Parts: sequence; structure tokens; C-alpha cells
Amino acid sequence: MNPIVVMLSWRAKKLRAEDVERILSAVASISEGPFTLTDVIERLPDDVKIDRNKRRRVGNLLQALVSIGYLSKPSERKWVKNAPTLSHFLSQHLLELSSIEMLSPRPPPAGGKVIGRRQKLDRASAT
Repeated sequence: MNPIVVMLSWRAKKLRAEDVERILSAVASISEGPFTLTDVIERLPDDVKIDRNKRRRVGNLLQALVSIGYLSKPSERKWVKNAPTLSHFLSQHLLELSSIEMLSPRPPPAGGKVIGRRQKLDRASAT
């Protein structure tokens, strides 16, 4: 199971990872321009369409996608994709994350302190 899908399923409780995959696929299949929750639900399997709680959770997942920046919400009932797919959106952020990780200071190696102590012990025993 994809770890990103699993993390998104944490944000939309009562949706399984498989449901999150279906919703992401449905959102990706929507062409450019604003879309509604109904547009997404129409593209989902019947087991999600029938279950009122799952339909509500689809809206929660879309809100989670807004919070990470993949979707924008120009009005109360409409969403817009900021990238063609979630993978396209995340790829640029993964590159940014990689550069941040490379810039982070690394702790000094602990080996220098051990060598320093040994040298002091060797000097003390030589006298």
C-alpha cells in the first residue's frame, strides 16, 4: 500500500486506503476547471455512492487535499486542481524537501571525542 494514500486515509476517517485510491483517481480524471463533490461521487463505484457516510468522507478528503495544496476552493461548493494529478503536485514538493534535507546541519561526528580521550590516556601512561 502506498504510504501517501495511507496517510490521507488517516485524514478521512472511515475511508479505507482503497477508497482513497478511488477518490484520487476520480479527481485526476476530472478535466481542467472547477468541479463539485457530485462530479467526484459520480465517478466512484456504487458502494461509495450508496453509503451516505462515505459520501460525506469524500468531502472531508477533498478538504484534506485543499490543506496540503493539491486542490483550491474558489467557492463553498467547488474545487479546482492545482496540478493534473496528486503525483505531479507532490513531485515538485519532494524535490524541495530533498534540497531542505541536504541543507540541514549535520551533527559533528562523535568519533573525534573518543580519539581525543585516548590520546590523553596514552600521554598520561607515557609519563
